[in-house]
Amino acid sequence: MLVKELEWKKKELMDGEDIIFTAHINEERFTVLDRLTGWGDGNIRDTETGFKDATGKFWLASGMFDIRDFPELTIPEAVNLVKKEANTCIGI
Repeated sequence: MLVKELEWKKKELMDGEDIIFTAHINEERFTVLDRLTGWGDGNIRDTETGFKDATGKFWLASGMFDIRDFPELTIPEAVNLVKKEANTCIGI
């Protein structure tokens, strides 16, 4: 399976200011969050990709990182890329 084949569910948060997309693969999950950061004058946005494995460990790559920008990656390749780019949460 490839990233482009995942079924992403969209949910608006914070009155539509933030949007989270979620894709499940068995007991694992990718999330992509487009959010206001709170920096600057309140209009600076960031995109973050999270991955939660079947054991509950979580990795988060922030800084305009969106795994959906890599549609041809296999799921294992996508997992490895999120883990490599993780800069906020690393396997906690």
